Amino acid sequence: FRSVTGIALLIGGLKLNRERYAVTVQALCGAGVVILYADFFTAHVLYKLIESPYATFALMSLVTAVAFFLAVRLNAQPVAILGLLGGFLTPVLINTGHDNPLGLFGYVALLDVGLLAVALRQRWLHLTLLAGVATVFMQLGWADKFFAVEKINVAMAIFVFFSALFFAFFSVVHRIRSEEHTSELQSHSDLVCRLLLEK
Repeated sequence: FRSVTGIALLIGGLKLNRERYAVTVQALCGAGVVILYADFFTAHVLYKLIESPYATFALMSLVTAVAFFLAVRLNAQPVAILGLLGGFLTPVLINTGHDNPLGLFGYVALLDVGLLAVALRQRWLHLTLLAGVATVFMQLGWADKFFAVEKINVAMAIFVFFSALFFAFFSVVHRIRSEEHTSELQSHSDLVCRLLLEK
C-alpha cells in the first residue's frame, strides 16, 4: 500500500505545473522517494515480503535512479540529496554480511558517476563534496569490517580508482569553467567593438 502511495505522490508531483507550484512539486516527489525507500526496506527487514536482499537492493537502487532523474527534470536539488543519502545508505541497510568489494564499490562507482553527472549538468558542484565524503565513509566502513593484510591490493585499487574518478571530474569542471570564462570575455570584447564602431 505504501509503495502505491509513494508512486502516486511522484505522479501527482509530475502532473502539477512546475513553475506555479515548484515547492509543492518538489515536496510531493521528495515524499514519494522517501516512502518508496522506507517501504522496500521495511518489506524486506520487518515484514519479509521481499525475501531476497538482492531484490531489495535492486529496488532501492531503482528509487535512487528515479530520484536523480526527477532532480534534473524538476531542477530539485533536495530530491538529488535524498537520492544521494538513499543511494549510499542502501548497501549499509541491505547488508548480506559477506565481503564483496567488487559488487559494493562497483555500485558506489555507478552511484558517484550518476551523482557527478547530475551535479555537472545542474551546476550543483557542492554535491560532489557530499559524494566524496560518503565514498570515503564507505571505504572506511569496508576496511573496518573486512580489511586484512592479504587484501591490501584490493584496498589500494579501490583508493586509486576513486581518487582518479574525482580528479577526472574536477578536471572536466575546470575545463568547462575555463571555456565559459573565455566565451564570456569574447562576448564582452565583441560588445565593446560594436559600441566603438557605432561611434
